[in-house]
This record gives sequence, structure tokens and C-alpha cells, in this order.
Amino acid sequence: MSQYRRRNSLRYHGYDYAQPGSVFVTIDTAGRQRLFGAVVEGQVAHSPAGSMAIERWRGIPERFPVTALDAFVVMPDHVHGILMCGVEPESGVSKTTIGEMVRWFKTAVCAAYGRGVWEEGWPPYDGQLWHRDYHDRIVRNDAELAAIRAYIEGNPGRW
Repeated sequence: MSQYRRRNSLRYHGYDYAQPGSVFVTIDTAGRQRLFGAVVEGQVAHSPAGSMAIERWRGIPERFPVTALDAFVVMPDHVHGILMCGVEPESGVSKTTIGEMVRWFKTAVCAAYGRGVWEEGWPPYDGQLWHRDYHDRIVRNDAELAAIRAYIEGNPGRW
């Protein structure tokens, strides 16, 4: 018997995360480190690292052409966003999963953040930049999509 406990997947069993549809994701910094700015009077005042994270999020469709972005917000210690997959199924581009998009985003932000620490004097993060995993919710209908959009847009005001 292995001395290591098997980690359970947080993904919805049996769901194809590359199929056309929308998924709401939340990506947390490790230890909820507030690296991307601060909330002031219900608005996010992004640090240079927060502005960089926004740029990387907006770069997801460039890296994965079958993806579109919907509502998103970069908060001081997490990112919420809706990723829409399979927007151009006839493009001939291979299927891309939500996990691949999140992994690319986290890697791109981490690399750029490291450069920011060395070149721009950004505060270093403690240990790791990102929490090991991410949270996702499959968007099942238009009413749910509208509710998630409202949640994302209202997130800074609830901080």
C-alpha cells in the first residue's frame, strides 16, 4: 500500500472539459497572497502585477483560438472568469481543455511575475504564486450564466 494518499480530482466526473460550452473558473494565489492589487471603495486598484495578469488572461484566446472570454475579474488574491470553449469547432484546431488553458495562464503569469520581481522590484511571493488547483463550475444555462456574470462583476464590491 502506498504511503501517499491519493488526491481526489475536483473536476466533474464524466464531463468533457474540451467540449463546446462555458465554464466558470476561480484561480487562487497560494496562501491567498494579495499580489494583484487592493480593493478601494468597491473597485480593484490593480498593481503592475494585476495589470499583467489581466493581459495574460486576455491572451488566452490568442493561445487557444477555439476559446472566447466572457466576464472576468482579477482580484488581489484570485481570478474569476468564464471561459467559453469550442467557439469555432470547424477551425480544424485540436480540442483544448479548460485545464490546459488554466495551466497556461498560471504558467504565463508566474513567469512574468518572476521577471517583474527581478526587473521592476515587485514584491516577491511567499513560496508559490498559485494554489495547486483551481475551482470550476460548468455553466448549464443562460440564467446561470447571467447569475455568474453578476457575481463576477459584483465581486469587488463584496470584498
